[in-house]
Amino acid sequence: MLKAKEHGGAIVINLRNTSTIDRQIVVEYILGKLVDSLRSWKLKAVFLFAEEAHLYLRETYWNDIITRMRHYGVFTTFITNQPDTIRESIYRQADNIFLFNFTNEHDLDVVSRASRVDAETVRSIARDLPPHHCLTLGKTVRDFPIVARVRALDLKTMGETRLFFKDTN
Repeated sequence: MLKAKEHGGAIVINLRNTSTIDRQIVVEYILGKLVDSLRSWKLKAVFLFAEEAHLYLRETYWNDIITRMRHYGVFTTFITNQPDTIRESIYRQADNIFLFNFTNEHDLDVVSRASRVDAETVRSIARDLPPHHCLTLGKTVRDFPIVARVRALDLKTMGETRLFFKDTN
């Protein structure tokens, strides 16, 4: 961790096989230590990626961290396939939203409330996104909805859905 601090790097914490209470303890402990390290300038800034954020977001004091994240130097990216489980107060803090393959009307309504783009525009664009494309909303695109092609990875990712019937095209 000290080398990552001095030279940059990534620290990955896999919470896959932890119980709900253990996950809550680990997440709260890590968030607390990050804030302490940032307050005391042991760390300059942290880019925090919360994969499957819906699994532990409501069980922790993320809301407290999110509302003050820029002051501490925590730049958070929430990754979820259940956007309706994230509190609206957290969405309001979002600078940018990247939508991949969302077609559920309710999910799109929840996400569009956090953007400066109307819900109908978000729904109409997101519904028709082809594979490997995302809808970008927010400051990074000056609040103008942009569709971008995303290059596929040449490696197997952990979040891939296992299929029984394969597409034979």
